[in-house]
Amino acid sequence: MDAPSRDTPFSISTYTGSFMHAIEAQKVDALYPYMTGIQSAGITGYDLVFRGFQSGGNDQNSILVDGLPGLATRFGSPATIGVSRIDVVRGPSSVLNGEEQPGGFINLITKKPEADPLYEFSVSGTAYDGAGIGLTDKPGLDYAADLTGPVGSSKNLLYRLVMDDSNKDTFRNASYDHSIYFAPSLTWKISDATSLTAAYEYQRLHYSYDTYLVAPDSNINLVAPITTRYQQPSDYENENGSVLTLLFTHDFKNGMTWNLSTRDVWHTDEAHGFDVVSIRPDLLHVARRARGQLNKRRYDYLDTNLQMPFDTFGIGHKMVIGLTAGRDASNTDRLQFFNGPATGPTSLDMSIYDPVYSGVPALASLPLVAGGNTKLLNDRFTVLDSYGAYFADMMTLSPHWKATVGLRYARDRQSITELKIPNVPRSSKTNSKALPMLGLVYQPDDQWSFYTSYSTSYVPPAANAIDINGVNSFVPTSARQIELGSKVNFLDNRVSATAAIYRIDEKNNFSHFKCIYGTCYEQLGKARSQGAEIEVNARPMRNWQLTAGYGYTDARITGSDNAAQVNSRLPNVPFNSAHIWSRYDFRAPQLQGLGFGLGVIYNGERQGGTPTTTNAPMLKLPAYTRVDAALYYNYQQYVLTFKVENLFDKTYYQSAGFNGDINLLPGGPRLFTLSVRAFFE
Repeated sequence: MDAPSRDTPFSISTYTGSFMHAIEAQKVDALYPYMTGIQSAGITGYDLVFRGFQSGGNDQNSILVDGLPGLATRFGSPATIGVSRIDVVRGPSSVLNGEEQPGGFINLITKKPEADPLYEFSVSGTAYDGAGIGLTDKPGLDYAADLTGPVGSSKNLLYRLVMDDSNKDTFRNASYDHSIYFAPSLTWKISDATSLTAAYEYQRLHYSYDTYLVAPDSNINLVAPITTRYQQPSDYENENGSVLTLLFTHDFKNGMTWNLSTRDVWHTDEAHGFDVVSIRPDLLHVARRARGQLNKRRYDYLDTNLQMPFDTFGIGHKMVIGLTAGRDASNTDRLQFFNGPATGPTSLDMSIYDPVYSGVPALASLPLVAGGNTKLLNDRFTVLDSYGAYFADMMTLSPHWKATVGLRYARDRQSITELKIPNVPRSSKTNSKALPMLGLVYQPDDQWSFYTSYSTSYVPPAANAIDINGVNSFVPTSARQIELGSKVNFLDNRVSATAAIYRIDEKNNFSHFKCIYGTCYEQLGKARSQGAEIEVNARPMRNWQLTAGYGYTDARITGSDNAAQVNSRLPNVPFNSAHIWSRYDFRAPQLQGLGFGLGVIYNGERQGGTPTTTNAPMLKLPAYTRVDAALYYNYQQYVLTFKVENLFDKTYYQSAGFNGDINLLPGGPRLFTLSVRAFFE
C-alpha cells in the first residue's frame, strides 16, 4: 500500500543500503542483531524468530523479494549485494502477503536500473582472530561490482548489473564458503505512465556440509569449542539458483495504478556428508548418519493489484484490490540414509571433544541404508498450489483519524507423490481461510501517531510434513494479533521512534522430533506471545546518527496434549533483547572524512527446545552481550571501512537449530573486515 509508515497501524522498520555498508553486512542475517524483535534460528535462510514465533525452511513468505516469495538459495542467508533496502513488518500480515507465520516478514527490495550512470566497485578481506584462530589461518576475499545507467543514448531503456564473487574459510574446522552472484536487469520505460522491469538472478554456492555443535545432557557447559566440526573435511553441499522476475506498472490518468509482478525460481541443492543423529549415552561420542540428498525446487508466483485513490462523502480512500497465485513444487530425493552402528567396521561415531577425521569409511563404500529398509530411500514430489484474493482500504476519516480494513480469501491444494517406493498412494488435501484485518490511527498533530490494530495469519502444513505414521494428517496453523502502538517524528524529522505492545495467539502450532523417517511432526495445540518493543532512529547532529531498539517477548505454549509442554517457553526466544549502533563523523578539517561506529547487541537467556517429557533436562542458551566497532574514511569517490565484529571475542550461541541439542549454532569469534569501495559517475 502506497502510504507513509505513520499512517499505518503496524510496526514497520526500514534498513537502507548505507546502513548495510556501515556494519559490513554481506548477508542479510548480519543485520538481524540490529533488528528489533528478530533472531536467527537455524541453518536455512528462512529460519527466523519474529516476535516469539519461528519460521522454517518451508515458510517461503518469511522473506519476500520485491513482495513475492522464493529465495534463489535455501541454505544460508541471502546476500545483500543486490539489495537496495530491507523493510520489516512485524505481526501477522497474511491479508496482503498470504501464507505467513504470525511474527512478521522481511521484504528485500532489490536494486533496480537507474537513469543516472553509477559504477561501484568493491573489494573486502576478512580474517578471524579468536577461538584459537590466528589472523592468517582463515582468510577471505570478496569482489563485487554494481553498474547502472541508460543503454547507449536511450532514455527509455535502463540497465543494471550486479556481480559478486566471495571465497572464504569459515571459523569452523576444515570449512569453506564460496559463492557467486550475478544479477542483470533491464527497465523499459514504455511511456511516462508505463514501465516494465525484467530481472535475472543467478547464485551458486559451494560450502562445507555442517550440522554444528552438540550439547551433551542438554548442558551448555559441556559443549565443545565453537570451531569443532563433526563432518569430514570432504563433506560438501552445493546449491544453484536461477530467478526470473517481471515487474510491470501502469499509472492511469484518474490516479489509479495497476501493478503486475511475477517471480519464477529454479533451485537445486545437493549434499553429501555425515549427519549427527544423536549423542551416545556415554556423553562423549556422537552417532552419525551417512547422508546423500538431491533436492530440486521450482517456485512460481504472481501478484496483480489495482491501487485506487478516491473520495466518498468526504472520506479519502487508498484502496488496493489484488489477486495472487503460486505454485511451490519440490522433488526431494534421498540418495543415502545409513545410520552407523555404535560398534563395528561401519561405525561412524566420532568423539565430541577430540574428533578424528582419519580412518572413516568413504560415503560411497557404505550401504545406502541400514538393514535393507529401502523405504527410507524415498523420493517425494510435493506440490502446493495457492490462490488468494484480497483488498485493503486505508481511509482518512478526518484530519486526525485514519482507519484501515482488509480481507483476504486464501485457498491452497497440496499433493504428495512418492516416485521411488512402489505402491504408495498419492495423497492430497485442500485448505481455505478468510483472513480479516482492522486498524485505527489517531494523529493529534504532524508529529505523533497512535494506533491499534487487529490482524491475522494462516499457514497450511508443509506438504512434506509427516506424523509418526508417515502421513500428513495436519490442519493449518492460524493466529491473530492485537497491537497498540505509537509513532513520533520530531526535531525536523531528525528523530523518529516507534513503540508497540502486542499479544499474538496461535493455534495448531507444530513441534518436531526424531523418528524412523528422519524427522516427524506433531501439532501441539496453542501458543501465545506477548510483549513490547521500542525502536529509535536519530540524527542528533548532522554528523552523528544512531539506531537503537529494545524488545521484551514472553512466548509460551498455552495448550498441548503433552502436559510437559504447557507453559514452557518457545525455543530461541529471549525475554529481553536490545541493540544500539552509532556512527560519528568528524568535522574538524584535519580529520575530514574520518568517522567511527560502535554497536552493542544483547540477547537474554533462551530455551533451546520444546520439552517432550516431564523433568527432562532442557538446553538453555545463556545471555550474551556482543560489541562491534568500525572505522570509516572517505576520500573523494573512495570509501574505506575497517570493522571488528565481536570486538572482545565473546563466546556465545546464536541459536539452537532445527534439532536443538544436536544442532547448536555458535556465534563467530572476533572477525576483522577491511573493505574499499570506489564510486564513479
